Amino acid sequence: MEAGLADTALTVPLRAVLERVHAHGPQTVPAIARSLYVTRQGVQALVDRGRDLGLVETVPNPAHRRSHLVVLTPAGNDLFDTVRADELARLDVVASGLDPVDVAAAVRVLDHLILSLEGLTHPQTPTTSTDPAERSTR
Repeated sequence: MEAGLADTALTVPLRAVLERVHAHGPQTVPAIARSLYVTRQGVQALVDRGRDLGLVETVPNPAHRRSHLVVLTPAGNDLFDTVRADELARLDVVASGLDPVDVAAAVRVLDHLILSLEGLTHPQTPTTSTDPAERSTR
């Protein structure tokens, strides 16, 4: 992944923040931090860097006076779309020799592992679904 970012100002951690906001819409820094299993302070530093690069901005949060929402700027959205398209093109090359049945089995195993680990790290919020689309915290 890092090689795909070489011609951009993105780092892997900043790319992860952009992905969360791109995929799930405006979010607070603490919400992004929880979803990435990192500290709020670390995400705040990434948001500050993204703001300096013109990729994100913070806007007032109607639900909380002091915790602003992080949103992508048009430049941030365009850059993420470009980076993601390049990643998917590279993944197509890698996946071209894989059997779809094997890929599906691997996805099931990884989903099970992720659910199990989430249960260990967040026992107060058990996830009962095995459908990755229903797990909005990732």
